[in-house]
Amino acid sequence: MTVRLDYTNAYLTAVTGIVRQVTSVDDRPALMLDQSCFYPTSGGQPHDTGKLAGQRVIDVRVDDDGHVLHMLDALPASLEPGTTVTGEIDWPRRYDHMQQHSGQHLLSAVFADRLGAETVSVHFGQEISAVELDTPRLTSEEIAQAEQAVNERIWENRPIRVYMVSDAEAAELPLRRAPAVTGQIRIVEIEQLDYSACGGTHVRRTGEIGLVKLVGVENIRGRVRVSFFCGRRALNDYVRKSRLAAEIGALFSTDAEEAPALITRLQGENKQLQRDLAAAGERLAAQEAAALYAQAPRINTASGTESGTEGSTEGGSVKMVAHLLDSTPPAGLTALARQLQALPGVVALLAGVYQEKVTAIFARSDDVTLDAGALLRRSLQEFGGGGGGRPDFAQGGGVAADDAAALIAFAREQAEKELSQP
Repeated sequence: MTVRLDYTNAYLTAVTGIVRQVTSVDDRPALMLDQSCFYPTSGGQPHDTGKLAGQRVIDVRVDDDGHVLHMLDALPASLEPGTTVTGEIDWPRRYDHMQQHSGQHLLSAVFADRLGAETVSVHFGQEISAVELDTPRLTSEEIAQAEQAVNERIWENRPIRVYMVSDAEAAELPLRRAPAVTGQIRIVEIEQLDYSACGGTHVRRTGEIGLVKLVGVENIRGRVRVSFFCGRRALNDYVRKSRLAAEIGALFSTDAEEAPALITRLQGENKQLQRDLAAAGERLAAQEAAALYAQAPRINTASGTESGTEGSTEGGSVKMVAHLLDSTPPAGLTALARQLQALPGVVALLAGVYQEKVTAIFARSDDVTLDAGALLRRSLQEFGGGGGGRPDFAQGGGVAADDAAALIAFAREQAEKELSQP
């Protein structure tokens, strides 16, 4: 078993050890030492990195027998068991993990004591950490109260002690959760506030946590997941958000505090402008539809319209509107097709080119028997596109812009053939 120096001194950054075994893990060279200050991934806390025997330590694991394995990016030359090597951990990474882990203990204690919400799982990520609480919901007021309480405990600068106890001694402590191991149990105590069985690295006093900021709350599996930052991460989050707030204020030529009200007003104005624009678009589409309808040729059909329907055309004919529009967005093309569809005895074969993309819409009036959906699919397939829809209205695309005119010509020819058949 490797002697775990990190168990007794989380602030130890360097180690001199004797190589007990040279092996490999996941096709990576790995060293087992007689003692180590490198923390292996366990208990949700990520592993340390750093250097050992002059090589980068990229992962640290512990096996079932308590041996710590240091995975390296390369194996030093002529390294044999019995060799003495030195190593140094990446201290900023270690201290960040210490702040997150101690902050999590404090946060979990506050949630349990104040809200009766026990922590059932913990996640320490590279960027953000989270606790999952055994409660169906938390109000925004409860979240704010918990955040205030945990930071007040930080400012009290309570001592954090780490020590070993027996099973009997552990049974006498007010542990938040029952220990997962037996025998000698490592306890992390936040003075008069929290007692937890834990193998992780921790700061010496709550003041070193610096700050805890709760940044996300979500309901998941009938529980509540709370995301948080501690220490330097919380400071970096504040700096980033402060900069963003200043940039937003500058965009609107106002103070950051006034930006939300200004944005709300602008959103309202934008919605009204969108409504006005939509109404103007409908009017324009109606005018354009009337003009295209007036110019469109009348195609004789064998049974193109239903006799006796209001607005049906005389002499078995329909208006064939086959038109290609440039710089027309899909929404404008749809509005035009709907206006044409509302007119009697119309077949509308429309294509629009917008930002080098082609949208095709085929539609027909209720009194015309042509299947617009089948015609659209057949026509688009001819030019490498695809789409579909109902017999009275269909839409698709995927055609090269240079083929848009040929698409309309092909569709018109096919429509005329179909309408002429009895």
